[in-house]
Amino acid sequence: MIGRGEGARGGAAAASTAIARRAASLLAALLFGAAVSTSALGLGCARARDGGAPPSSAEDAGAPVDVAVMAYLSEARALHHQANVHEADGELSAAIAPLERLVGAARPHPNEPVPEVDEVLADTHARLADLRLRAGDVDGAAREVRAGMAHAPGPTYFRGHLLEVGGIVEEARAASLADAGRGDEAARARAGAIDLLRQAVDVQEKVIEASLDGGAPAPGEREGGAR
Repeated sequence: MIGRGEGARGGAAAASTAIARRAASLLAALLFGAAVSTSALGLGCARARDGGAPPSSAEDAGAPVDVAVMAYLSEARALHHQANVHEADGELSAAIAPLERLVGAARPHPNEPVPEVDEVLADTHARLADLRLRAGDVDGAAREVRAGMAHAPGPTYFRGHLLEVGGIVEEARAASLADAGRGDEAARARAGAIDLLRQAVDVQEKVIEASLDGGAPAPGEREGGAR
C-alpha cells in the first residue's frame, strides 16, 4: 500500500516529467519560430535605416532583432539540444550544464530590453528548475524560478509557466518535509504551492482573455511585458 508521502512524491514526479516534456517541445517551437521571424524583422529594420518604412510597434518594444540576437537564439537552440541529448540518456547533471552556460552567456544589447532574449531566459530557468527538482535539489529549483521571474515581470505565458513550476517545486518540498516529520513546515510549503499555482492560473487566464480580445501575442512573439 502506498503511503501518503510516497503518493505525493509520485504525483509530483509525474507532473514534473510531464512539464519537462511540454516545456522542451514549447521551447523548441519558440526558438525555431523566433529564428524564422527574425529574418523578416531584420529586413524591416534595414529598410527603415535605408529610408523605407518606419519602425513597427514590435521594434519600438525593444532593441531591433539583428544578427547578434539571431546568433544568441541559435546558441540557445544548440545548448537546449545538448540538454535534450543528455536528458534522454537520463543524465540530469549533464543536461543542466549547457543550460547553465546559456543563462550565464553574454547577451546582445545588454543595456536594452530584448523580449526574445528574456523569453528564452525565462523558459530556460523554468527548465533548469524542473531538472534540478528531478535531481533532488529543491532549493536550487526554487532559485531558478526566482531568477526566471526577473525576465518575465508582466502577465505573460512565461511568468505563468514559472509560477506553475514554482508551485510544483513547493509541492515537492512539502512532501519531503512531511516525510521528515516536519508537519508545520510541510503545511507552510503546501500553502505556498497552492498560492503559486493560483497565481499561475490567474496569469494564464489573463493571457487567454487578452488573446481573445486580440491583445496578447502567442508564445514566440514579442511581448512587451516579458523584459
